[in-house]
Amino acid sequence: MVTASNPLARAALPRWPLASLLFLAQLGFSAQAAEELTLAVVPGDTLIGLSQRYLVEPQRWPELKRLNHIKNALQLKPGSSLRIPLAWLRWSERSADIIHVQGLVTGSVAGAASGADGRLATGMQLKAGDRFDTGASGTLTLRLPDGAIVVFPPHTQAGLGLSRQVADTEVRATTIELQNGSADSSVPPLKVPASRFEIRTPRVVTAVRGTRFRVAADGMISRHEVVSGVVAVGAAAGNARLNAAQGLRAEEGRLGAVLPLLPAADVSGVPVRIERTTQPLDVPALAGAQAWRWQVAADAAFTRLLQDERTTSPRWLLTGLPDGDYHLRLRAADAQGLEGQEALMALALRARPEPPILLSPAPGASVAPGAELVWTGQADAPAYQLQVARDARFAELVLDRPGVTGQRLALPADWTPGTYHWRVATLRAPGERRLSGDGPRGPFGDSASFTLLAPSAMAAPALGEGGLTLAWSGPAGFSHRVQLAPDADFSRTEFDQVVPGARLELPTPPPGAYFVRTQVVLSEGRAGSWSSAQRLEVPAQRHPWGLLFLLLLPLL
Repeated sequence: MVTASNPLARAALPRWPLASLLFLAQLGFSAQAAEELTLAVVPGDTLIGLSQRYLVEPQRWPELKRLNHIKNALQLKPGSSLRIPLAWLRWSERSADIIHVQGLVTGSVAGAASGADGRLATGMQLKAGDRFDTGASGTLTLRLPDGAIVVFPPHTQAGLGLSRQVADTEVRATTIELQNGSADSSVPPLKVPASRFEIRTPRVVTAVRGTRFRVAADGMISRHEVVSGVVAVGAAAGNARLNAAQGLRAEEGRLGAVLPLLPAADVSGVPVRIERTTQPLDVPALAGAQAWRWQVAADAAFTRLLQDERTTSPRWLLTGLPDGDYHLRLRAADAQGLEGQEALMALALRARPEPPILLSPAPGASVAPGAELVWTGQADAPAYQLQVARDARFAELVLDRPGVTGQRLALPADWTPGTYHWRVATLRAPGERRLSGDGPRGPFGDSASFTLLAPSAMAAPALGEGGLTLAWSGPAGFSHRVQLAPDADFSRTEFDQVVPGARLELPTPPPGAYFVRTQVVLSEGRAGSWSSAQRLEVPAQRHPWGLLFLLLLPLL
């Protein structure tokens, strides 16, 4: 007999309760297969030889003879079947490969070359009894000898309970012990009925024959969800069958009702190309959804999980990723915390080189002809591309200038007054590595609008009995600066004031030649360009006695 002192006996697979074995049989898991290996006898096989090959204690062959009702141990009939209890078999330990680690994942790994702080890394192996903790932001992916892939997101504490194989057979036994957190498993169909793959939480066992399923644990509460295939969930208080798109919640070893999972979210509105380092992602609300799980991976199979976050609303902030090609997976969770069917899509992140920030004019500001567009500079940026358009979609471009050096550009003086939109992108450095779809520049930044005002223009000055009348054209609602000077360079002025409106009455200046000009003054104190100067002549005033002398001169 195998005794408790035998280490192989102590580590043998735990026995299922009879009710669980009967339940497995109903699901297509043979109750006998759950406890036994069935071998096909081939010519030359003997009971003693098979015992030496497969049993931990070959001397137990008489018990094997009685179990199989064999009359002659030396003459086995080819083509017949031989039943061997799994607990009697000689198992060999198999390692699980760590194929992906993201962030800080620590663990207690026997014989692994982990760092002094217990950090785990891609390429290491786990053996039975090894445990790990993904921490607040780490992820870990295991590949088991049977081909199963298990992904562990952040906030997970788990370990490898069993990873074994019977020598010279396809019989494998794998157990993942999930203490807290969650595990997303993809298990290929097991080739031999005696094989098993299980995930164990403190009170519940989830067994599969080949499927994609998820298990989450939080203390004595566990959640079990099936993506494809059939899963058997067993506990001391009962058992349940879960088909695809079904799940249940268990608490203190009691299984809840089998429920349909929420449908997949609608991700059609999520942009497939993202050009910002921080991008809000929004999806429509879903009836019954209480929370949302967002995951980003570097591969479509999600074995290289990079980010995993849970939100209480259908909005998430994607950030902290370098430019690259990614895959998004989204699940909505119901009131019991069961996560629903998955929405999947590919993402292309192309946010670099980052665009500069627009400085001047301020969004929506009014500017005068000749004003400058000003933006922030980047130390390693070789140049920029500037676009100005008459519409917010930049379909009606009036300026598209790549290769702009510096951080400012003056507006052409001949542009038509009206509303314009502008944006700037950073050009890539020569020789910079490019991803698929990259062009010579990074993404354009957020655009801003400005209103280009009409320039001021002086009307011809008018001298009258009431004085000098000045008028000018220009944008309504703004003040204007008016200058009157005796010389064309306006080095010395007779009048220089900012006045509202577009008309001014002045006393008649002393006789002589004068020049007058105006410019619009904006609300923030900046001014437009000067109008062309207008010249006027103020004649000398004649004395009344001189006029009388001229009238009387013919009479003298």
